[in-house]
Amino acid sequence: MSNLFNIKRFQAFVYKEFRELPGKYGLTIIGMIGWYLLLLLLMMMLGSSVSPFTRMTMIMVLVTITIVVAPSKLHGYVNHTKKGLGYVMLPVSALEKTLSMFVINFICTTILVVAGLFVSDMLLYLIIPSRMGEFLLNDTTALLLGAELFDLFFLQSIFILGNMVFKRQKVVRTFTSLIGIVFIIGLFMLLVFRIIGLENIEKFANTILAELPKDIDDWNALSYKIYISTYWQIPIIRNIIIITYSVYGLITAACWAGVYRLIKTTKY
Repeated sequence: MSNLFNIKRFQAFVYKEFRELPGKYGLTIIGMIGWYLLLLLLMMMLGSSVSPFTRMTMIMVLVTITIVVAPSKLHGYVNHTKKGLGYVMLPVSALEKTLSMFVINFICTTILVVAGLFVSDMLLYLIIPSRMGEFLLNDTTALLLGAELFDLFFLQSIFILGNMVFKRQKVVRTFTSLIGIVFIIGLFMLLVFRIIGLENIEKFANTILAELPKDIDDWNALSYKIYISTYWQIPIIRNIIIITYSVYGLITAACWAGVYRLIKTTKY
């Protein structure tokens, strides 16, 4: 039997962690769904808009919170001095533990909370369709959700690494570290802008803005379908997107490599 990866051993381990997911994080997921319904009802009572854009925005915010907090709730004990001993002694390899973290944290948790939010939205729409505008789930929102989940996978990868690096206050310390990194990058970019010159940057920005179409409404501008068909055809925008997602990919890969390394080498 391979010490690195064995499919039967991996399946058994994932199944074990999936069975434990409701007890560790089930109430939080149910709470997020409850908050969504409560916010929608309050907005209706106050006469505010519950358009598809508003509802989709609310869903993505709640999914983001759920995904960011999930690693500390589901695997916050793995590098604990005492509680982590049971985890390190499990008869599975470091690679299998790393892959299981991905499956449980991102795939299983995401499916549960997204499905719960969309089902609750659908039920509320069926009860009071006149106040909900239109049915939320369609090809446009599905493509938009897929694009957003890609970004959320990048974000959660950072928090999973933070979950392995920090012993306590994992979410807060990871978030604080992110703010610090963004601040340092901001200072570096400011220095670069000063070297390049504001006039040259303004010309570059105007070049990009001149390429953007002027006849796309707000909702469709956020749609992945329109984004692909329109913005991907603009060379400057396409190059920026390719560079951005290449950086996302490298950072994500580095985070998971770090998680694997820490699972393998953490001292208890």
